[in-house]
Amino acid sequence: MKIGGIQKTSLIDFPGRVAAVLFTQGCNMRCPYCHNPSLVLAKQFEEPVDEKELFDYLERRRGKLDGVVISGGEPSVHRDLPDFIRRIRAMGYKIKLDTNGSNPFVLKYLLEGRLLDFVAMDLKGAPDCYEKYCGAAIPTESINASIHMLMSGEVDYEFRTTAVPGLHTLEDLKALCECIRGARSYAIQAFKPGSCLKEDYCTLPAYDMSDLIREKEWFEARVKHFELRGAPERIEV
Repeated sequence: MKIGGIQKTSLIDFPGRVAAVLFTQGCNMRCPYCHNPSLVLAKQFEEPVDEKELFDYLERRRGKLDGVVISGGEPSVHRDLPDFIRRIRAMGYKIKLDTNGSNPFVLKYLLEGRLLDFVAMDLKGAPDCYEKYCGAAIPTESINASIHMLMSGEVDYEFRTTAVPGLHTLEDLKALCECIRGARSYAIQAFKPGSCLKEDYCTLPAYDMSDLIREKEWFEARVKHFELRGAPERIEV
């Protein structure tokens, strides 16, 4: 596995667990607003983390950490992902996978092999116009297959969307929510300016969440748990 970085301890990335977060290099999408271009564009890759050092660290932290998040980039583009997960699980860690859901056959293999304890799937936008959001020709069938797999399975999961100004309207987000109606958990998080894959997005303003706050009950009626991340505590009515 090509690991581009490690967050050694996190209290927020794996619900209910203290976890390390591993960031894999490489992705099959080119979302213009991506905040991790150094994990997406090969020319920006740094020297991968040495696997022995990584596993030595996880060995030392047994009993203090109880979970490992495998994020990216996109972890499912790596052929050795299943074996990598098996090695970590053998150490007693629970595994959370962050994925864009574009490789349903990989996701199915991991789920059927009971290699995952939690999955967070990023939904870029409504599946019928995905290229608009992710900058790549991803088949609608692949996204829908991953959605169905998680919603009909037993492993805990959440769907999440980064709302970007000029790219996502309230109507877009409502249409997306309808695609996952009945899901266990859905979170919409606000885009914030910073380093982005496409330069034009680096200076965009933060996404205005006021309409979403006003329509929160609409979303809550369609999924079992709904959360707005990065929203202000109150808005002017």
